[in-house]
Amino acid sequence: MIQKIAENFLYHIWDEQHIKKMLFTVDGRELKVLFQGKWNTDAGPDFRNAIVLLDYEKYQGDIEIHRTEYDWHSHNHHEDPNYNEVILHVVFQNDPHNLFTISESGKKIPILILKDNLDESIEKLWKKYGDKPFDKLQKESITCLPAESNLINKDVLNMLKDLVKKRFERKCRRFSAELFNSDFNQILYEGIFEALGYSKNKMPFLKLSKTLSYKKLEGFSSLCISPIDIFSILTLASGLNIEDYHFDFLDESILARVESFRELIETQLKESILIKGDWNFFRVRPQNHPICRMWQISPFLFSTIETSLINRVISIFSIAERSEIKPNTIQDNFFSLLIQNIINEKYKIGKLRSNDIFANTVLPVCFVYAETLNYEKLKKTIQGTYLSLKKLSDNYITKFVYAHLKNKIGNKRKVNLSIQQGMLQLYYKFCCHRECKNCIRNLTQK
Repeated sequence: MIQKIAENFLYHIWDEQHIKKMLFTVDGRELKVLFQGKWNTDAGPDFRNAIVLLDYEKYQGDIEIHRTEYDWHSHNHHEDPNYNEVILHVVFQNDPHNLFTISESGKKIPILILKDNLDESIEKLWKKYGDKPFDKLQKESITCLPAESNLINKDVLNMLKDLVKKRFERKCRRFSAELFNSDFNQILYEGIFEALGYSKNKMPFLKLSKTLSYKKLEGFSSLCISPIDIFSILTLASGLNIEDYHFDFLDESILARVESFRELIETQLKESILIKGDWNFFRVRPQNHPICRMWQISPFLFSTIETSLINRVISIFSIAERSEIKPNTIQDNFFSLLIQNIINEKYKIGKLRSNDIFANTVLPVCFVYAETLNYEKLKKTIQGTYLSLKKLSDNYITKFVYAHLKNKIGNKRKVNLSIQQGMLQLYYKFCCHRECKNCIRNLTQK
């Protein structure tokens, strides 16, 4: 049912306030909607300038509406500062693990579940209003003003370098906010799992890491004598039947080991276990298949059980005791950690994926860790590493920005991680919202 509901239909439900009078957010606060906001048919949050009372305290700001809380991540709102004024995240249904949605600035946004708070059943509402022609955003091509301006290359590069610092700071604030309902092991664990899924299975892997939390995984450690046991637990929690797949590493002994854990996992996790329908297999390469990804990460997770995940990862920065910081060496140390004790060389996490996890998850989480414990030297090491690494693999966003600014940025081979991350921040701050005038204004005020 949830996949068939159009978000535009949910917008209508909110706009017409087809909801109960007595409302409570997921974190237990009483909610009263004084004004649902103005329906926004342009880019940005779905409703602007709403006014609500949360435990009788007034808040004014934006409302964002999705089918599930995970859509906040899949739509990249967690990296978009234009969603920092959202005061309420309205979802049709929610994962029980999520008390809040975390904004790009690190703010904790309360969640309201529509499914439990409608004034009529969703089926009745659809019969009444399902044929309503809802507004749709118009897509237009854009002309890049900075590319056509007389600004010199140095101005554009300086702006990108400034944006990358802000991007890293905001990532750190977001991870810091997630500590409110979590700990360092869990936020690092979630970040690694989310990255394992690429774009196709990012959300299912994130959901798996919440369902089978790191703490729960540690709880099974006394039963785990090898990485195969970790793999068995992961696959059972994922809801996938490994007998349906034919990877080289799936022999009879592994199938038997997985089966030996089945009753325990199904009893412990119960309704939280994912189902096959949660996963996307369309045009997924064998190396990126969820079963393969779980096999790849199991030896690393097994190696962290005794020392904890955060302590295991923090150890890669020990080379910072030397006088010279060598970012590539630290990055390579993390890769070595990921593939240590792999069972089959053919199936291991690739260097490019490892570098992505290192830049986007390990460095910001470890920075928050160092900041929390006042490890100033570690903070400086992480900052220096982030600004000095080679770029990651290009995606559609970096290709889009570079295509417009290549004459200002220069030779593509000179683009490092810092410039590349600045390009991503530029896109999320200006390009995707067609804020071209503000972008050029930002440049000229430097």
